[in-house]
Amino acid sequence: MYQYFLMALFAITGVSLVSSVKIVRQGDEALVEIFGKYDRKKLEPGLTFLIPFVETVAYKQTLREQMLKLPPQQCATRDRVFVTLEFIVYWRIIDLEKASYKVQNLKEAMFNMLILSIRTQIAKLTVEELHTARHQLNNTLVEELDTTTDPWGVKFTRVELRDFAIGTKAIKPEYSDKKEAQKLRY
Repeated sequence: MYQYFLMALFAITGVSLVSSVKIVRQGDEALVEIFGKYDRKKLEPGLTFLIPFVETVAYKQTLREQMLKLPPQQCATRDRVFVTLEFIVYWRIIDLEKASYKVQNLKEAMFNMLILSIRTQIAKLTVEELHTARHQLNNTLVEELDTTTDPWGVKFTRVELRDFAIGTKAIKPEYSDKKEAQKLRY
């Protein structure tokens, strides 16, 4: 009888010791909660031992730059022309604590903020300006999104307009012609 008890005790002890060893990869960071409360303990890259049943890894994320490809967005320009835009956004987490505890669903919140900012900026431009002000649009979006998402611990590094379409014809911004945009106007 005692043999089974000792075997069970050794098995539980072995499992808890193995589960208390955490490895964090280079470029990643993890937050540790003690009895469900965050007490500013972060795991840096490398091997770490946690107190079994007391400390748990609550959040683990990469601090490297990540890419977010937005599906095509339909927006109205200042001259009331509907265009479909395709953006790629590069971002990274600079403060994992804020990214984990200041916003509930980080990627969804960023996605909604991106769409809102893109539509707001496109509404300020005409179709002709959209052809020529691509670089300015990208920089304005980065600045605006950076200030908006700073409380979330996120840094937008680049926002790139890949291409846009007026009606059904796709137009590459760097090769487009102003006369072509005039023809496609409603």
